[in-house]
Amino acid sequence: MRDQNVTVPDTAAQDCCAQTPWFSDMGSIAGQPWFKPVRRRDLMAAVNKIGRDLGLRPASVLVLDVLLSCLPCKDPKSGKERPISPTMLLTVFASNNTLCFRAKGITERQLRRHLEKLENCGLVHRNDSANGKRFPIHQGGKLIGAFGINLTPLLSQADDIIRRAQHADENAVAMRGLKARISKLRAQCLELSLDDATQAFVENIRNVLRRVATTLAEANTIAQRLAEILKSATPEASPDENQTENLTAADGQNVRHKEPEKTDTHNPCLTTNLDRWHSLSHIREFFPELPRSNHVLQSIAYQLGRMLGITQDSLTRCLAEKGIWPALAIQEQMVRNASDIVDPDGYFQKLSLVHQVGHGQLCRS
Repeated sequence: MRDQNVTVPDTAAQDCCAQTPWFSDMGSIAGQPWFKPVRRRDLMAAVNKIGRDLGLRPASVLVLDVLLSCLPCKDPKSGKERPISPTMLLTVFASNNTLCFRAKGITERQLRRHLEKLENCGLVHRNDSANGKRFPIHQGGKLIGAFGINLTPLLSQADDIIRRAQHADENAVAMRGLKARISKLRAQCLELSLDDATQAFVENIRNVLRRVATTLAEANTIAQRLAEILKSATPEASPDENQTENLTAADGQNVRHKEPEKTDTHNPCLTTNLDRWHSLSHIREFFPELPRSNHVLQSIAYQLGRMLGITQDSLTRCLAEKGIWPALAIQEQMVRNASDIVDPDGYFQKLSLVHQVGHGQLCRS
């Protein structure tokens, strides 16, 4: 079946059709809610990322992608893809044969099952005709609606779905950092003489982290528990607050830190934001794009704080007292030695104090 060529109908045609009883259940442009235009590729990337949270299996996600491919997103003049907008007819009236072919040859029975799943998940709505067929409705030579599969529920949630996918990306970054730290803490705990219950807990951690369903909160709890086990077994060392290079990163362990390059505090303009950003080589592995504003920099600092286990109060205090760049310089050192740090929040506070007492105020943002 050919893709529909949508033209926004005039108001009179819409009103006339809306008053016609046998057209009342069709999907029409006039009945579609407003939503922020979104590119099909961006929306499907987000759906793929959080499909499990939406209650979808990969095959159902594929069918949803096929339905979106039936929307008239190609500009008839330039041939370029345009965003999906409320001015497009969002009801797909392609036949089952067309949909099955685009879905890598699934059967009609499988297609019906996936469509039912998508409807149950609140992502599509079926506007069925009296005989169950899908077809477009024209009036005055213009397409005003159709009976078929209505994608309005999906597009109404598009902004929220994309936001949830971005949050999932942030959690994935934080989880990678936590898993690295937990692996190091676990190895240290296995070297200790532990009671049977604690030993079983430490040995089972690897299986817990392998589970896809393990949440960030559960990983944080595991890291805190391991840190408590190490603290109870080894007395905490007292770092020399005037020497950053010998600051204790883990109980009973000395980690040598390199000082970030000093900036000219008398003339901060000599050091550009670009130079500062490029000096944070480890942070740039997680955030490769150059931040264009202080708001973006602060967002990165708080994301790193969650990843490293720094409390929001400690980070906010550091940002207020010394500014964004000194805080990021401290986080750069912590990322470099994340797997060796037992108490991230305490470590951040001590390292912040060393920077302040030993080296004076760093350049403010």
